[in-house]
Amino acid sequence: MNIININSYNQSMNYANNLSFGSAKDISLKYVLERHSRYLPERMINEIKTLLASGEKDLPQLYELHNSVYKPLMEAKTLDEAKRLYPELSDVLEMTTLDGNRSKAVSAVRSKMPLEKFTLEYLKRIYAPRSQESIVKEFGFTMRSLVDWLNSKLNIKKLSGNYLNLIRMSNEKENERIAECSRKAIYANPELQAKRQSKAAAHHRTPEYREKKRQEMIDFYKRNPDRAEKVGRISKLTWEKCPEIKAAFSQYTSTLTSYTRSVLSKKLAGKSLTAGEKRAVGGYYKNFWETHKDLIPLYKQMRKEAAAEVNSRFN
Repeated sequence: MNIININSYNQSMNYANNLSFGSAKDISLKYVLERHSRYLPERMINEIKTLLASGEKDLPQLYELHNSVYKPLMEAKTLDEAKRLYPELSDVLEMTTLDGNRSKAVSAVRSKMPLEKFTLEYLKRIYAPRSQESIVKEFGFTMRSLVDWLNSKLNIKKLSGNYLNLIRMSNEKENERIAECSRKAIYANPELQAKRQSKAAAHHRTPEYREKKRQEMIDFYKRNPDRAEKVGRISKLTWEKCPEIKAAFSQYTSTLTSYTRSVLSKKLAGKSLTAGEKRAVGGYYKNFWETHKDLIPLYKQMRKEAAAEVNSRFN
């Protein structure tokens, strides 16, 4: 069963009981360290361990801690200064070492700034932190592979995409700002809104075969309530394990039309939906996962862990 089908099942069987949208405060430093330490820079792991060991109750959010830890890097005047402050950058090379290279990446940088300024500025973008996509656009690279090539040549390690997501989702104000900008962009442009609705309508069309299979699944769990209970427990535990995805859902939901939000509220209240409303809810899930593909591996891993825990209790 793929991830979109899993969520289709959840919404039809026990969505109201299993899913409540989270917020940035759910992504605590303790949660980040326990569940996602493999994505964190070693410096951040040490900082978080120190804070947790201090016993302080009023701890910063991940994005606040990150900004504090890397503020000196943002203020560094030279690469040598940055290396003194952050020994983990000691192997990073100046862009001037590639001066004679005919790479498109070198040419793109040269058109933007002197080569001797690039490495430090690039590091600052990475730890700002900025996504690889925004860096690609800012420096005028024609493709992401050019950035990957530079990372290899200059001995620069990019931040994990999962880590960037954790930072973004731990910033409540930034989430609200992005959502508000999205709403304004949509409602200020009737043509764009019409295109989004048209595209959503196309996504919402459910073939008869899929509807038949969905109903068969519902009927199966009605006949086997013990299996349904187990799946419900797995779903609930899965969401408890990934508050950043809950926060992403919350942010995504806030950008939707009032109609879609009202349908979701109706669903959460346990009220019956019309065929059109069911398509809207199905499209809601489908569109979320299509625009948040980077979160799919995390969801699958957390569901796998949740299933293992629940199965061990039932057996």
